[in-house]
Amino acid sequence: MSMLAKRIFYQELVSNAVKILTLLIFLLPVTELFKLLEAGGTNNIPSSTLAALMLYGTIASFPMILTIACFLSVVITINRYCKESEFAVWLSSGISPFFWLRSVSFFAIPFAIFCAISTMYVTPWATNKRIQYMDYLYKQQTKILLSPGIFREDSNKNIFYLDHYSFISGYAKKIFIQYVDAEGVTYNVTASEGKVVSTNGLTSLILKNARRYQILGTTNQTYNKIDLYFDELVASVKQNYTASNLQRGSIDTLTIENLVKNIRNNNKESLHAKAELSWRISIAAMLFVMVFIAVPISIQLGRVQGNLVFIVPPLIYAAYNNIILTLNGYLNQGKISSILTVQMVHIALLMAGILLTYYKMYPKGHLTKRRIVNK
Repeated sequence: MSMLAKRIFYQELVSNAVKILTLLIFLLPVTELFKLLEAGGTNNIPSSTLAALMLYGTIASFPMILTIACFLSVVITINRYCKESEFAVWLSSGISPFFWLRSVSFFAIPFAIFCAISTMYVTPWATNKRIQYMDYLYKQQTKILLSPGIFREDSNKNIFYLDHYSFISGYAKKIFIQYVDAEGVTYNVTASEGKVVSTNGLTSLILKNARRYQILGTTNQTYNKIDLYFDELVASVKQNYTASNLQRGSIDTLTIENLVKNIRNNNKESLHAKAELSWRISIAAMLFVMVFIAVPISIQLGRVQGNLVFIVPPLIYAAYNNIILTLNGYLNQGKISSILTVQMVHIALLMAGILLTYYKMYPKGHLTKRRIVNK
């Protein structure tokens, strides 16, 4: 009987987990896309590169969506058993709630191991690739800024226009530049041809046989005589490049070996490395714990059921996640010295799951009635 129940239970668990995971895999890139579109709309990230950044962000967040998928699959499966009285039939056949708790634990272990491997190796790799790619895009942003046929403005409020431009050779024709010098005088520079070059992330325009005009008045429509002739004029195209912001998450990109090395240094960086290692361990532990505790929460044998089972688990998950984040923050600040302090939260929730399962073994009010009889 138990083997039959286990086989049917695992089939439904896997089926629900695959469906939920597939849905989340499609939803997460959309969420990443909306985050990136805001940056892309402000010319910080070219729209043509959003797909790659979206892919890296999805891979980096995969352990979290795997946790949610496994957790919801257990909640949905057991809740359906309870609604259709199938769970009561299995209980009356001599199968206790601890059987389901044990079965769910075996179901969660492979996913927790896969989540741990992904957290320790895949997520840092994806995060590192994402940061490197964004770093490259910001460095190449000025080159992308020069679009043929479009007036563009750089971070110094200089205006650039190219009538024709080849991305391969860098050759440009009919170039126009407008800039304001230190004294507030506005100048227009024109050239029939030139070239776009990029050196160490700095993009420059080399104008051949350029002419500079000084603008008179405030309407920008009255020009002075030609101010200067240039056989060759080099103009730099500048964009804001915040490398420090891109490197804020550098601790997220370290491999597990480098994290352990940093922890052994016993300096300020070791605190950050210790907090990062604790968080990576916690992500895998949270998958197992949330799947474990989902069993007693989902067992609802009373008449009123099906409503709280989809409200209480997300609240528990949110509180659980915030507690872990808070303790990791204290670990990062040095207020907590040991990683084991954070892991005690996982152990406490596992014990709570066992106690709740034990409570679910008895009919409602059983323990209270026993205490009244003893009196």
